[in-house]
Amino acid sequence: MAEAVRLGVIVPSVNIVVEEWYPAAVPAGVSVHFARMLMPEGSSPERIIEMDRTDGVRAIRQLATCRPQAIAYGCTASSIVQGHEFDAHLREEIRDIAGCPGTSATHSIFTACEKLGLRRVVAISPYTAEVDAAEHRFFAEGGIETIAGAHLGISDGFRLAEPSPDRILDLALGAWEPSADGIIIACLNFRSHPIIDALEARIGKPVVTSTQAVLWHALRLAGIAAPISGHGRLLREH
Repeated sequence: MAEAVRLGVIVPSVNIVVEEWYPAAVPAGVSVHFARMLMPEGSSPERIIEMDRTDGVRAIRQLATCRPQAIAYGCTASSIVQGHEFDAHLREEIRDIAGCPGTSATHSIFTACEKLGLRRVVAISPYTAEVDAAEHRFFAEGGIETIAGAHLGISDGFRLAEPSPDRILDLALGAWEPSADGIIIACLNFRSHPIIDALEARIGKPVVTSTQAVLWHALRLAGIAAPISGHGRLLREH
């Protein structure tokens, strides 16, 4: 029997989306193990930074004890509000502490966009205007231009999970610009993954979501290349 592959995923304590989806989506022989960081009330940049500094390294150490083949830091906003230097340091910390490859939500998105050829995008998020604007700047600094977008203005971290997939689909279609290379939908506590196939079919271009990209990149870092259907061409073809 082949050795089981374990993925570690770190999420803010308000996240109720990916813990349900990831274990159901991964191929046979892969297990997913979570560590939670306490998210103080609200999801302002200050609260996000407090969460990372208080619980981030602790969560990496927790997951290291189950000896995973890869660890993903599953909070898009953490890197957006603290920048590319924080993101690179975070991935180094995972490697140093856990002794396995590490990725972040934003690094997974950039890696997915490179694989799919996305340079000019429509960016969708549930975030406030402040965090959404920071996201566009973050993408630009990494070489991805946001040419259109839409956000929902949600400030409560738990409520990020409230919009239905149909509402997210409508939001994305309403913001779509045909000259874009595709769509990015941010946030791991946002129910974007059920509509990726439908959205790609409507626009004829790739869709990258935080939820999907993190799972894809963690699997690939762990050496798992099996295709997963039903959640866009990234997981199906790459």
